[in-house]
Amino acid sequence: MKPQNWSQLTQEELERLLIERWLYRGLMLGIILVAAILATYIASRGLVSTLDIITIGVLIALALVAAAVSFVIRRHDVKIHQELRRRRGASGQG
Repeated sequence: MKPQNWSQLTQEELERLLIERWLYRGLMLGIILVAAILATYIASRGLVSTLDIITIGVLIALALVAAAVSFVIRRHDVKIHQELRRRRGASGQG
């Protein structure tokens, strides 16, 4: 969702959006975990073929992309949190 889209949402909609984004970040963390487990398993058997090396490379690349996506999502989440705090402060809610 683009920044100009979420800035027009209500507080409740922003909170729901944050929960949805937390789920996405959890999914990215799961992808990182599975990639790490698979890479460790394959490497522990020994890298005997080119396919093993390519698989390890793909898994590491997948984990790095998932980490980058998670990082970008978090940076946007911080902006949403700040907007929610600003709204709560303006309305007098704590």
